[in-house]
Amino acid sequence: MAASRGDTSAASPVERFKPTGGFVAGYVGLLGVVAGVGYIAAFVHTPTALSVALGLALFGVVVWTTQLRSRAAVYPDVVRLKNALVDYEVPLRLVEEVNTTSTLNVWTAERRYVCIGIGESMRTMMKGERRTTQGLGMREAQGYAEAANRAALDQSATAYETFVATRIQELAEQAKRSPAPAGAPQQVRRAFAWPEIAAFAVIGIAFVVSVLI
Repeated sequence: MAASRGDTSAASPVERFKPTGGFVAGYVGLLGVVAGVGYIAAFVHTPTALSVALGLALFGVVVWTTQLRSRAAVYPDVVRLKNALVDYEVPLRLVEEVNTTSTLNVWTAERRYVCIGIGESMRTMMKGERRTTQGLGMREAQGYAEAANRAALDQSATAYETFVATRIQELAEQAKRSPAPAGAPQQVRRAFAWPEIAAFAVIGIAFVVSVLI
């Protein structure tokens, strides 16, 4: 699992999955950062203003990585889980289970890989806990099982994060039933988000220097 780059850059995704939370707030935050930096660049030219602008820019990178970058996509042979600074490409044939808690969890025989951009909301998790403590009758439990089986056919019948987990599991099962193509990945690959890491380093250092001088 030591590869630094994945092999999905030249392939088209089979299906993309959007983040389940923070999407609107993320773009609003970025617009605020652009407006603030633009105003300072146009009208305020002092050392303090430079520090403020760099601080806003650093905040913008944080918003981008934590609220907007994290998402998931399935490619012909792998599921790619994008996170703030590190991505994972899990071969579909290695996927054993997919579920959601506060994150999207893709399980292989060796470990769990997560996508922080997709998961259950706190409200949904609390409802699930209340339902568990109350218990389910046999007929009600059977109804939930049947609804889960229909989730891949009707996305609107269930929560979006549940649909994502069900759909990835379905695509993984389809991959396992088909012959493995030549050159198909055999292990999990890890890819670092080098542009975001560089932005953190450069802007962070510049911000600290501007405050100290």
